[in-house]
Amino acid sequence: MTSSQTDHPASAGPRNVLLVARREILARLRSRVFAVGTVVMVLLVAGGILAASYLHAGTASQPPAVHVGFTGGSQALAPSFRSVAAALGETVTVSAVPDAGTGRAQVRAGTLDLAVSGSATAPTAVAAEGLPAMAEIALDAAAQDARLAAAGLPPAAIASVMAGVPVEHIQPAGTSSPVDQSVFAGLVVAILLFVSIEMYGIQVAQGVVEEKATRIMEILLATVRPAELLGGKIVGIGLVGLLQLAIVAASGLLAGSLTHRLSIPALGVVEVATYLTWFLLGFLLYAAAYASVAALVSRQEEVQGATAPVTVVFAGCYIAMFFALSDPSGTWVTVLSILPPAAPILMSMRIAEGAAVPWQVGLAMALTVITIAGVVVLAGRIYAHSAMRSGTRVPFLQAVRG
Repeated sequence: MTSSQTDHPASAGPRNVLLVARREILARLRSRVFAVGTVVMVLLVAGGILAASYLHAGTASQPPAVHVGFTGGSQALAPSFRSVAAALGETVTVSAVPDAGTGRAQVRAGTLDLAVSGSATAPTAVAAEGLPAMAEIALDAAAQDARLAAAGLPPAAIASVMAGVPVEHIQPAGTSSPVDQSVFAGLVVAILLFVSIEMYGIQVAQGVVEEKATRIMEILLATVRPAELLGGKIVGIGLVGLLQLAIVAASGLLAGSLTHRLSIPALGVVEVATYLTWFLLGFLLYAAAYASVAALVSRQEEVQGATAPVTVVFAGCYIAMFFALSDPSGTWVTVLSILPPAAPILMSMRIAEGAAVPWQVGLAMALTVITIAGVVVLAGRIYAHSAMRSGTRVPFLQAVRG
């Protein structure tokens, strides 16, 4: 193996990596596992959205509009009433009524929910039972606005008098606040990264053992270096994983747009690029680790035991994320989010919550890239020393030392 490797020109390295990656992509896209797995995930995601839409069918997404009729001089209250009701979150429809008697009859018949008559400064109203309280508050505010204007108060002074009281909300000691949208976004991003990196990292490990058990690796290593074979495998499986995730995400977005049950937060180019970067960094880091430990064994039954140390570390970072959600700016959370191997999970969560500052993100990425380079060198060494050895499991230190 040593003599064959020395015959490879250095310029052939990137080309060999691309050839191995192309081989991995074609083999996995043609496999039944990819097709079945993609279909199952699409059915779970899109089917879940469609099922939720079906179960919630017939439920109103917002309360029905309040129908209000104004007659006589009270019609001057309509514009103010409409604007105040909108500010209070109440949907109203306003119409003109010929006289007070007609308004009362329409309320009794259910055509109107509220009939207002009289003058703008001294209105009277007839309301149906169950009229929303916000509609009455909007009518009171409109009448007060008209009275202030009748008293000669200028519009700017009226706006100042009618202005609400600013309220600052603080969290009392010993109580917990509800989960807001930023926490939910951080949780979703971290979970997606964990599931995808774990799933495709295991695929890298299984692919290494499969080629080692079927002796295909011996044929491949006759023409490419171990590091090139390892790099091509990671790149190929990573691209297939991204394609599968894109298909599943597109199906979920399509189902959500058809049922109007899925609300997608507005994400800028920077946020999307950041999350994709962390996915790639996390995948490269853990895929190289999975491939190196998988090269120590020769049977698929031994993959789980061989990859257990990497899985434990990754799962530990994932569990730490749940404890970090309540205080994403805490000291221990900040430190762990900067240091690999926790950076891909914790820093993504902190970015989604808006708790990470640019220098922390940059430092975490730099340290992760350095760690990836070290893990790839170590993985290539282990891969080269144990890839051709079958049978019993190769001890880790022996594989490192060669």
